[in-house]
Amino acid sequence: MERQCLICGGTSFLVAFTEFDVDVLRCQSCGHVFSSYQGDVHYDGYFGYETISEDKHHWWDIAHRKMYDHFGRVFLSGKSGRLLDVGCGLGFFVKACEKWPQWEAFGCEISTQAADFAREKLGLKNINAGLVEEAGYEPASFDIITLWDVIEHLADPDSFLKHLHSLLKEGGILFIHTPNAPMQLYKAKLKCTLRGMKEGLHYLEAKDHLHLYQMTTMNKLLARCGFAKIEYTHLWPIQSVAGSKGKLALWAKNGWFFLSRMIYALSFGAWNINNNLFVLGRKE
Repeated sequence: MERQCLICGGTSFLVAFTEFDVDVLRCQSCGHVFSSYQGDVHYDGYFGYETISEDKHHWWDIAHRKMYDHFGRVFLSGKSGRLLDVGCGLGFFVKACEKWPQWEAFGCEISTQAADFAREKLGLKNINAGLVEEAGYEPASFDIITLWDVIEHLADPDSFLKHLHSLLKEGGILFIHTPNAPMQLYKAKLKCTLRGMKEGLHYLEAKDHLHLYQMTTMNKLLARCGFAKIEYTHLWPIQSVAGSKGKLALWAKNGWFFLSRMIYALSFGAWNINNNLFVLGRKE
């Protein structure tokens, strides 16, 4: 069966990058970037108690705190409601929401090991293990649904997004955090040019990140799944570079955040050079 572009249905692609033995393709019709990798993505077992070393605890918890706090100040402070974090991983974002007790925060995670960690190690009660479509959440019962680093893993996200749309109240917000395709491609090519293709270096994670979105392709995907008033914002980035605790690279990363936010504002939202997309889609 001939492969079709997720966004436009096109069948003509160019190789945008090759990560070891996996080609990352770009649709010639709409520019959507996606991995040619056809294997299954196994989430269950991705997290496990034995994987939560000091370094990984720093990455999943401490390095994300500034970004999570920024989210809370923008979207939760001074308001109240119900929030669902889908693909909540180890539960650190749901835990961070305790800073805003006027919000009732829930998490849903397909990895049973990660869900167990959230419940047993973080003391979170509202964690569901399994598919969100099978979790039994009532339609129109959430004010905010968040997807932190989830959508890029999904081969066919349409039915998933439509289900999340049904779980939102009228006026509710879907928030998505995902890699920004143009910037990620640029960084991967630069790293490959400077250091070559080496095991252990971070490129595009082509066997895990099946789709890399940019603003135009994300707009089309969300619109056809029922979301309106699609907007983009800038939050503080993860306070680590490729898992490192080094200060110099982090200063550069934070400097790029300020630059990208300024360019986005000056271009009236036309140019988004942030490393990641922070997307808002509303249910009307």
